[in-house]
Amino acid sequence: MQWRDTQPQGLPQFSSYFPRQKLLAALNDSKVGVVICDRRMRYKALNGSVAEIHNVPIEAHLGHFTHEIIGGLAEKVVPFWENVFATGQPLNNLEVTGHLPKRSGVGRWIENLFPLKDDRGRVAQVGCFVIEITRPPISSTPSPTLAGEATIEAGHQLSSPDPSRLTPLSPREREVIRLVAEGKSNKEISSHLAISVRTVETYRARLMLKLHATSVAQLVHYAIRNHIVTI
Repeated sequence: MQWRDTQPQGLPQFSSYFPRQKLLAALNDSKVGVVICDRRMRYKALNGSVAEIHNVPIEAHLGHFTHEIIGGLAEKVVPFWENVFATGQPLNNLEVTGHLPKRSGVGRWIENLFPLKDDRGRVAQVGCFVIEITRPPISSTPSPTLAGEATIEAGHQLSSPDPSRLTPLSPREREVIRLVAEGKSNKEISSHLAISVRTVETYRARLMLKLHATSVAQLVHYAIRNHIVTI
């Protein structure tokens, strides 16, 4: 199996988070993809399985941003990677379904995200174990979806937030979702609430997880239906 990385000296290694035997087993299993990205969502390391999934050579990944390789799917998955950067906690069994630019049809994968910390305990990079799975049979009465739309799951099928069931939100979460629904950028929300842009990103990622939302549009829909914002 091929393995390439751009791991600079001083940054964390896989072995700092996973036992050596578990790591080697994962890397040697051609069905398991392994990828590492930095805080700017640039590819720092990956194995041949990820290259095959994306249908893009390993060398063409390194140093490039995720959206350059996986296109619109990046908008759906990046918030979960940012959540790991912000919290330092892994996210397990995320089911991702969507289209990749260099492949035809819809793909379906299980991803497990984990933080890679530096010597000071800070999350410097995030890694991911990914396995491609067979797409389930198409329902006889499928729900209409837009081409290129992705669904991300955490153990179950995600759908639009249920407007009839109000998920408890903290006062700050309600402020953030209101401003998002009003079309404010992360920078504008940061200035309005006197918090850092990174903190805003953390709140947005947390809201998407909490409300099982896969897009900003679903957050807006939730805010409107639950009278957090009026139109």
